[in-house]
Amino acid sequence: MSQIEEQRLMSKIASLYYEEGLKQSEISTRLDLSQSFISRALRRALQEGVVKITVMRPQGLHLELESRLQSLYGIRQVIVVEATEPDNEESIKQAIGSAAAHYLETSLSTQDHIGISSWSSTIRAMVSHMHPQPGKQSAQEVVQLLGGVGNKGAFEATLLTQRLATLLNCPAFLLPSQSIEQSVESKQRIVEMEEVKEVLQRFDSITLAIVGIGELEPSQLLRNSGNYYTEDMLRVLAERGAVGDICLRYFDAQGKPVLEEDEEFVVSMGLPKLRSINRVLGLAGGVRKVQAIRGALLGGYLDVLITDLVTARGLAG
Repeated sequence: MSQIEEQRLMSKIASLYYEEGLKQSEISTRLDLSQSFISRALRRALQEGVVKITVMRPQGLHLELESRLQSLYGIRQVIVVEATEPDNEESIKQAIGSAAAHYLETSLSTQDHIGISSWSSTIRAMVSHMHPQPGKQSAQEVVQLLGGVGNKGAFEATLLTQRLATLLNCPAFLLPSQSIEQSVESKQRIVEMEEVKEVLQRFDSITLAIVGIGELEPSQLLRNSGNYYTEDMLRVLAERGAVGDICLRYFDAQGKPVLEEDEEFVVSMGLPKLRSINRVLGLAGGVRKVQAIRGALLGGYLDVLITDLVTARGLAG
C-alpha cells in the first residue's frame, strides 16, 4: 500500500471514530478490516498528528499547577480551587469545603472506614456542602480522631462527627475524652478507659482519614472550644520548630513530629499512625498555612490535598 493510500485509510478510520462516533467494531465491519488494524490505525493517527485532541478547560481549573504539586511532593492528587474572595478566609474555606464534598461523594466506597478530625472549620464547611444519601449506607463507619469533651468541646466535636455519619447512613463512634489532658499521666489513664480504648482500637480499621491542617497558633475555633495548649506549651512547641499540626500532633518544617509519644498530652491519632492509612485527605488553605501544609506534605501525611489557588502557588514556589 502506498503512503498516500495508508494516509487516506488512516484518515477515514479516524473520521469515522472521532467525527461520526462509530465504535471500533462498527468501523471494522464497515471497512472489512480487523479490529486490531483499526486500533493500530487510530493509535498511528494520534502519533502522526492526523488527529489532535484538545481538552477545553473551563475557567477556574488549574491542572498544570495540580500536576506540578503532585510531582513536587510525591502526592497522589492535588485539587486547587478558586475562592470567590481570595483574601477572605471564610470564602476560602467554603470553596475548599465544596470541592471536598464533591470529592468524597464521588470517591467514597461503601467499604470505607472514615476517620475525621473533629476540630476543623474547613471540614465543617465540607460537611455543610454534602448531600444526604437516602436509604443507602455509603460507608462502614465514621470515627472521631481527636477528642473533644467539656462545656465547650463536646457539642462541636460530636456534632460534626455525627452529622457526617448521618449523611452517609452509617454509625458514628465518638472519642469521649478531652483533646488535651492536663498531663501525660492523665492522658495515660484516659486512654486505658474502656470506652476510650474501644474507639482508639477502631483507628486500626480506618481506610480514609479526613483532616484539617493547623498552624502553631490555635485557630479561633479551637480557642473558642478551649481545646488547645497553654501559652507555655505553645512556646515549647515553637522552640522545637513546630510549624503546624494534624489532630493537634505538631510537626516541624520537614514534617517531623516535635514531641515524642511519651511527651504527648493529646488524645488523638498519632502522626506515624496517620501516615500508615491508605488514603488521607487534607483540607487547608490560606497563605498563612503555606508552611504548615508544606510540612504536612514533606512528612508524607497526605495522599490528597484540597487547597486554594493562592496557597497552591505558595506551595509551588
